[in-house]
Formats: sequence, C-alpha cells, structure tokens
Amino acid sequence: MNIALLCQSRPLEIFAASALREAGLEISSYHHLSALLSSMRQQEPGAVLLQDDHEHVPDCLAALRMHGTHPLPVIVVGLGDSVSISRALQMGADDYAAIREGGDSLVHRIRGRIASRQSRPNPTSLRAGPYVLHAPTQSMSLHDGEVSLTSREFALAWALFENLGRVVSMKTLSTEIWGRSSDIGKRTIEQHVYKLRRKLGKDGPGRKNVPKIQTVYGVGYRLHI
Repeated sequence: MNIALLCQSRPLEIFAASALREAGLEISSYHHLSALLSSMRQQEPGAVLLQDDHEHVPDCLAALRMHGTHPLPVIVVGLGDSVSISRALQMGADDYAAIREGGDSLVHRIRGRIASRQSRPNPTSLRAGPYVLHAPTQSMSLHDGEVSLTSREFALAWALFENLGRVVSMKTLSTEIWGRSSDIGKRTIEQHVYKLRRKLGKDGPGRKNVPKIQTVYGVGYRLHI
C-alpha cells in the first residue's frame, strides 16, 4: 500500500519514510500540492500525510476533500501541541500524529484510519436547499427537473456544496478544478461563479432555502443557505 506525504521538511520526510518502510508500507513524497493532486488522478494512495503548517493545511484539506473518488484518510503530522492538534481536526483532518510519539504510533494511526474509512463510502450526491448534485452523471437537479451544468460548473458546485458554510479559497478552486494553482486568473473563476449563481437562482431569488454563493473578498467563496 502506498502512502502519500506532502511536506517541505526533510527531517519529517526521513522520519515518515523510515517508519513506513519498516512497517512494509510504500511512501511517495511530494513538495507541492499540485504534484500530489496530479499523481492522484492516476492512482489514489491509501492515505495522505500532511506536514502541520497552519498556512497551507486548510487549502490542502479542502483540495483533497474535493478530489477523492474513494474514502481517503488525511493525517496531519507535526510537533503535536494541543493548539495544533485542535486546529488540524477542526479544519477537517481525520487524525493527528505527533512526531514525539514515534514511528510506531504514526503507522498505527494510518492503519486505523484506513480501516475506518474503508467502511464509509464517499457520497454520490450532495444537497443544498432544493438542489441536488449527482456525481455519477455530473448533473444537478431541482425538484423534478434538471439544471444544465458544464463539467467545470459541476466541479465548482461540488466543491461549494461539499463545504457548505465553509470558505473555499481561490487557490483551492484553481488547483482542483483547473489543475493549476497559480496561472488561472481571478476573472476566470469569477465568470464561472457568476454563471453558477444564476443557475442557483432558478428556484426564485426571494426563497429562503435557495443556496447563495458569498464572495469572501481576498480569500474565496462560501455557499450558504
């Protein structure tokens, strides 16, 4: 089984690689989120380890939630103070492995989370108000009808529906939907958001249960009802 590691720290990379290889697990190291996501489009790992970094972990967790086609455990690895552990779990990590607990603890956490996730399938549909997204057909339904979406509009909608009430950053949307983290212009994303907003307004702008896309200036977008 292959485990993916996303980190910039060479000591952390050596620690994780040594622990996993001693346990008979393969490890693939990545220094950039875009490289990890590109690799996952070919073959998903059994789990992902993320270096604890409060600046980058939120975007990484959001992108991994959007990407996976199968249950994928994500474990943050770091020094393990109480604030860091709490922050990582609140942001959506499945677990936190403290370096001070040693390599055996890291391996046990990985295996435990993999076993737990294998019993919980990923959703094939998501709902926000009267709208339902259907992953198998990449379509969106409204009551008894269907709202036409392009493939990128669907990917954008899925990202926002899956993170209902939470902000999804521009960087995360750019990396996951377009496969690039830096060269997708802000205007391109704004145009897709504008089109999706219009389609989400089909149930009537005055209705209370209509999901709305809120712009969080300088950060990204949030879907709320």
